[in-house]
Amino acid sequence: MFSDLVSLHAADLGAAALLLIAAFWLRYTARRNRFTVDEKRDDAKGAPPTFPYVFPLLGSLPVAYLWNPRAFVLNPNNFFQSARPVRVKILTQEFYTICGPENVKAFFRGSGACTSIPFVKFALGYAFGLPSKALSLYHKDDSGGGHVPHPGSTVEARNRIDYRVNQSLVRFLEGKGLMPFWNRFADDITQRLGGLYDRIGSDWEYHADLMEAVRDEATVSILNALCGPYLLGLNPHFLQDYWDFDRNLQTYLQGIPWFLAPRAYAVRKRVLDAVKIWQRHARDHYDDSAIDADGDDPLWGSSFFRERHDMFLEMDGFDYSAIASQDFGAIWATRNSITAASWAIFEIFRDPELLASIRAEVGACTVTSADGRIRFNVDQLLRLPILQAVYAETLRLRMDFYLIRMPDKVDMNIQDWVIPRRKVIVTPTTVAHMDTKTWSTGLNNEHPVDQFWIGRFLKYPPESEHNVNTLPRVPASPTFSTKEFEGSWIPYGGGPRQCPGRHFAKRQILLTTALMVSLFDCEISEEGKNVQGDSTLKGFGSGVSLPDGKVPVKIRRRDGGSM
Repeated sequence: MFSDLVSLHAADLGAAALLLIAAFWLRYTARRNRFTVDEKRDDAKGAPPTFPYVFPLLGSLPVAYLWNPRAFVLNPNNFFQSARPVRVKILTQEFYTICGPENVKAFFRGSGACTSIPFVKFALGYAFGLPSKALSLYHKDDSGGGHVPHPGSTVEARNRIDYRVNQSLVRFLEGKGLMPFWNRFADDITQRLGGLYDRIGSDWEYHADLMEAVRDEATVSILNALCGPYLLGLNPHFLQDYWDFDRNLQTYLQGIPWFLAPRAYAVRKRVLDAVKIWQRHARDHYDDSAIDADGDDPLWGSSFFRERHDMFLEMDGFDYSAIASQDFGAIWATRNSITAASWAIFEIFRDPELLASIRAEVGACTVTSADGRIRFNVDQLLRLPILQAVYAETLRLRMDFYLIRMPDKVDMNIQDWVIPRRKVIVTPTTVAHMDTKTWSTGLNNEHPVDQFWIGRFLKYPPESEHNVNTLPRVPASPTFSTKEFEGSWIPYGGGPRQCPGRHFAKRQILLTTALMVSLFDCEISEEGKNVQGDSTLKGFGSGVSLPDGKVPVKIRRRDGGSM
């Protein structure tokens, strides 16, 4: 009898649970239908609505994100795809999503009143191991990102860490530091790839991974240009550790404890120790007389690091370990342009027609070099339409990142939608870059948005009737532009805190690509041609995606590749 009572009680509980789930589902269906109808209205403004969810305590818990985050983000039924700003509730947290070019443009226009300090603090603490004393400086900094501190802020000028760090980056990458940095990189990558040309014969040689080979050459050149020769010279395993750290980035950001990922945390310790070794050497051997006309020196490399070192030591809570964490964060940030260059080269070499077009373009930019190395007129190189289209399409297709801001002192108005102050706003680049309403897919939809096609960024002038009827047909020269894709092509973000490295990144990608197609012939294996970006939880959302496999290739020097 007792077992019968238990069974009856269990049945009652099961029935009650089903009724409760049914009630939740009916409530969700009603809200979802109303949400869908309201999305089509133009007069619905004010506080963004909450994205509908089934279970009150869970909210819009994105369980499917764990298996395939890219597919989740691109699912037309989830909150990242809403045509208007929406409030998203997940467990006890909430944030707002912004999608659509007009909303994104409005977001960028208003982002000057936003702060990114909470997210910078999160990344520096979790990923780059910034010690707590230095992290507390971010927590205390309520002075804002402008030249003039917020009224009422009591933060000393020397401790305005957000403003001072950003200004140091802007001076370096948008100001006086850019061209010396660029010139050092251009010379180094030209010499390195020229040396590779000398070592490779005219017969085909097998390489296990084209993208890794390109990535390593470009990384060394950037590190030498950025930090001088001693970072790599004193730490011969730094190159491998740098990319191992990058592959483990999500491990750190997810807060996985060190005892569950000891190898990942050992890699992080090695890269931070390497930066400390280099900077200790620079401090111990620095001599003012070694500074060149641009303010740089061989020990620190760019004056950027030498000046930041002094800047951080003025701040409360900073020691050499904290400086190493900050500076490695700046060094690691170059990975996006490096990875993008390897993708661009991959796309060109797997398409013979595109390869021929690019070679014709860059060939017209070649200039005479006294050292026998192939060089280019860089100003002309930067204006090549097809090469620029490869660059832009690479970033459109491969950049998976979340632009995150928080209105600081006042609410943010986005096309009459009001986001409350101190609330997180998220804009995924992936959604903007994969929007079928924005991006051309060809006359017959033969170029889906998830495939590489440079035609999205090229326009050809219409041929006049006279030319068509009386003259031999000559292919028209296309023009390149991203202007009409404002709010849709956003690999560098936007607004006052747009990525300051965008100028160097474009130059680096175009020059590295031009050198590779000019110096080498490459035949990518059939299995290598099918490589895609890593869309797993470990590989998605950190910037330009790494490939999900290797790209085996046969490579040989190209006739006439060296002058």
